[in-house]
Amino acid sequence: MKENHSISICIKNEDQTRKLAKILAARIRPGCLILLDGTLGTGKSTLARHMIRSLLNQPELEVPSPTFLLVLPYENEEYSILHADIYRIEHPEEVEELGLLENEKAIVIVEWPQRAPWLEDEADLVIHMTMDKGETGRLIRMEAPGNPDLLEQAELDLASLKSE
Repeated sequence: MKENHSISICIKNEDQTRKLAKILAARIRPGCLILLDGTLGTGKSTLARHMIRSLLNQPELEVPSPTFLLVLPYENEEYSILHADIYRIEHPEEVEELGLLENEKAIVIVEWPQRAPWLEDEADLVIHMTMDKGETGRLIRMEAPGNPDLLEQAELDLASLKSE
């Protein structure tokens, strides 16, 4: 069984979401599988957008939601990024047909991973997002089942975000 390190944080606005994405992007490496779990409106696409912009060092990059296309690819000189939204998938085996895990050097970000529960066994980082009680912020719980060092390295930077 994989060791699991987790951190919880409350994000109050999009600026903090951007900062969280930047902190995580600094530690994400090619081959990482990142799952964004949460109900509609919890900010999965917003977090993914900021992560992709940070990973590619392109803060103004247009990063639409892949809801209708299922997967949107991005690249730079070092690696490719696949951003998937599998909400419309009806059968878990359809996810395999998307080829998300075929390129071992790609960074893969998946929204709605509960549509294919087997992905969690492969994940390096799982981010669970819920609305806070006042529905103005987001409660975020991050687990790193496949890469505990990822969150341990980020913990100091995340502590400064918690104090904002």
